[in-house]
Amino acid sequence: MVSRHLPHEYFFLSGSRSDGPAIGHIDGRPIPARVVDICGSRYRFVGVARRDRRGRLDVSALRKNEWLVAPNLIYAAVA
Repeated sequence: MVSRHLPHEYFFLSGSRSDGPAIGHIDGRPIPARVVDICGSRYRFVGVARRDRRGRLDVSALRKNEWLVAPNLIYAAVA
């Protein structure tokens, strides 16, 4: 369970770069099939983050090993 009191910024992968083809677009920006973080860990696209009633990103909906990548995309760690 993720605390609703933590800023959503804590759940963003910083310094990630795309790795693989675009599988679609959101707001005119490509959705990479995979991303790689600054440590070389790989993640795959699993969905778009929801917003709560106040318009904030609903980080409580993230599962274990899921992270946000701007703009509100969810990626899961690849084992």
